[in-house]
Amino acid sequence: MRLCEIIPKKAVLTELAAADKDGVIRELVDTLVKAGRVAESARKKVVAALMAREELGSTGIGQGIAVPHAKHESIKGLVGAFGRSEAGIEFEALDGEPVHLVFLLLSSRNASGSHLEALAHISRILRDDVFCRFLRRVETREQALDLLREADEKQAAG
Repeated sequence: MRLCEIIPKKAVLTELAAADKDGVIRELVDTLVKAGRVAESARKKVVAALMAREELGSTGIGQGIAVPHAKHESIKGLVGAFGRSEAGIEFEALDGEPVHLVFLLLSSRNASGSHLEALAHISRILRDDVFCRFLRRVETREQALDLLREADEKQAAG
């Protein structure tokens, strides 16, 4: 499992424009539409699936991190997006703090195993406080992608 394989380059935003949870989810789904990984015709339903998951409980896991995720029949395999907000976003996080790093994950309905594997991979990577500090400071898409590649390699090395 490698983040760089599931997050297209065009789906990495180093400064999110949106200031709230709904807007961030829409903005990240839009990047996946532009990257050709979510069909334009499925955009609204994919956003609705992500918002329905948020209604079950916030995916703002604390420490400035959120991992919104959902399954949808229009998705082929596994795809993700990443966004950073310097100012922070109200995401109803478990610790009540603003979110600065958002990893959005989508998968097909029949990809339960890979969906859970990807969530676990993201969770392991985000436990590294140094990685998160560096990721919060990125200014370019290339810097973010380099950090994601390094994190993937570190996880692969065990």
